[in-house]
Amino acid sequence: MLPIRDDMTEMYNTSEACRTLNEKYITAYLEQAQWAEFIELKKVITELAERKGSPIDILDIGIGDARITIHLSEIEEIWKCIERYDGIDISDVCLKLAKKNVRVRHLSDKVNIRKFDARNLGQLLDSDKRYDLIICTYFTAGNFVPDSYSLNTIDDLDDLEIKNSFQSIFKPAYALLRPFGELFLGSVYIDNTSTEERQRQFYENCSMTVITETTPFTATKEGFWSFRFTEKRIKDFFDWVDSEKIRFIPLDTYNFAMMIRIIKEESKMLFYE
Repeated sequence: MLPIRDDMTEMYNTSEACRTLNEKYITAYLEQAQWAEFIELKKVITELAERKGSPIDILDIGIGDARITIHLSEIEEIWKCIERYDGIDISDVCLKLAKKNVRVRHLSDKVNIRKFDARNLGQLLDSDKRYDLIICTYFTAGNFVPDSYSLNTIDDLDDLEIKNSFQSIFKPAYALLRPFGELFLGSVYIDNTSTEERQRQFYENCSMTVITETTPFTATKEGFWSFRFTEKRIKDFFDWVDSEKIRFIPLDTYNFAMMIRIIKEESKMLFYE
């Protein structure tokens, strides 16, 4: 997970934050979503490598403890489809864990992990870095909150503020894709009351206090935030993309989480402002 503002970085060094990475506190719904998104991700990597005719370059937004990286590396047929794997995060706790996991598994020849704020992805457009696949897994896409977010004004946030915050990350991410590359949102919460209750359960498992009730996101007094989506909301947030290029894939049969694949066509190059 990625903290959203610089003054929240220390929040991710707390015991509550560490619990969000501990399997002991993860609910069955979250665990099953993790594996469902991993199965779909393997398919995407294989398809892209076959389409390109060579191994692909991946950017992982919010690499966390490198869980996905490790799982991919353990499957030879998938790992050989990857040329370069760059991972970014802003949490010192996550970065320390991720770098250790990569080092002990001798993956440093292919994997590069660094501290980087996803809101600054636009800075990379001036470099020669481009990717065939950009991923944001395990509900991280719903963790980005507006700069105006405050525990005191949480009920005053409007959809436009949330949309602008979301686009500040994913517009430049889309622009960093090579033609016919893909943006992969591995798991996002589906907006309904049962999912909201399951979000609450997870945070309470991690000893956090939920402070929202009727918003399209769940937030805690400890500063954590997770947004829920509908297909309509995703299409609105990605309003610069042809909606026909956005695919929605259910990750379960009980309307808890879905995965999103967005294909970048050569003729739909984005001029990023």
